[in-house]
Amino acid sequence: MVREIMRDIFFLAQKSEPATEADLQVARDLLDTLSAHAEECVGMAANMIGVKKRIIVVNMGLVNVAMLNLLF
Repeated sequence: MVREIMRDIFFLAQKSEPATEADLQVARDLLDTLSAHAEECVGMAANMIGVKKRIIVVNMGLVNVAMLNLLF
């Protein structure tokens, strides 16, 4: 699901929490949102869609890759 881009500087400045397996949908949403904004960006973090989790997605040329910073 494509999500709206968060622009609140106070929210974006807050510390994010480690990701969990339950956050896989957030990673999918980030991938969808990055694809929708491919013309203006090559990477996004979860806080950019309003989720304070340590998840990023980046464009690696032909594919978009999601990376989750998990706490074990």
